[in-house]
Amino acid sequence: MFNNSQILLKKIKEYKNIIISKHVSPDWDTQGSAYGLREIILDNFEDKNVFVVGEVLNKGLREIDETKLTKEIINNAILITVDVANFERVDFEFKDEVKEIFKIDHHLEVDNFAENKIVDDSAIACTQVVTLWASELNLIISKEAATFLYFGLITDSGRFLFEKTNGQTFLAAKLLIESGVNITEIYSSLFLKNLELAIWYNKAFSIAEFKNNNSIAIIKVDEDVFKNIDLGEEEIKSALSVLSGIKEIKIWLMAYKTPFNEKIKVSIRSRDFDINSVAINYNGGGHKLASGAKINNWDELNSLVKDLEILVNKK
Repeated sequence: MFNNSQILLKKIKEYKNIIISKHVSPDWDTQGSAYGLREIILDNFEDKNVFVVGEVLNKGLREIDETKLTKEIINNAILITVDVANFERVDFEFKDEVKEIFKIDHHLEVDNFAENKIVDDSAIACTQVVTLWASELNLIISKEAATFLYFGLITDSGRFLFEKTNGQTFLAAKLLIESGVNITEIYSSLFLKNLELAIWYNKAFSIAEFKNNNSIAIIKVDEDVFKNIDLGEEEIKSALSVLSGIKEIKIWLMAYKTPFNEKIKVSIRSRDFDINSVAINYNGGGHKLASGAKINNWDELNSLVKDLEILVNKK
């Protein structure tokens, strides 16, 4: 199925030390891919040291594995990046010091930073790529690995509702379910909200701004929000979903400034428009209907919104 499936297998067999890196500001697809791949390697290959690095999803903490790394380990390790389109977003301080990099991804190729890679831009999620790669090589996918992978598959596909969901997505889901995942527990973990999150969702909708005859909706979140509520970045960002499924809104976005980042991050979504064509002009990118960007100030957000208005009005 994948051109470089055997090469990745060979590289895993070749290296004793394997570092797996997520992208900055992790979501469940990169987290699930990293943890799922780690379990697959540990379950199928003897005498491997596997380290997952980067920020922990929704915790604001670094992976504990980073404390175990030495210069010798890093210099003699292969770095496998998962769900990372460009090198800048690889969440590992010493990414320039590893012996070799292998890239696993599902984004459009914007940065050819690895000599060897498995990239399937037709896949809805990187977890789909990891699952089908393991299945192709008849590797064991334990219940634990499958659970991590299913979290990423279900979130990046929007519960199998997003446009790029295809037969391979459902094949991956079938394989993971057959490995023993508890769908009910996963859905409850992902979609049951505590009261504070529900209150935040209501507030997020109440502060939304509507532009261009309501075709574009924006939620602006400054760093005070992060200081005043006990929610992680992904939880705060998840409130973007309150703007989806509304007929009049063609493009919806959230711009947010955390206390830990100088730049303003922007998450952009649409059902119909190629928002990636705009995001790439603002230090971002991703998928046609789901992209991100980074801007320097709130004035720059106005420019981004104007470009989105042009995109809508052309059609």
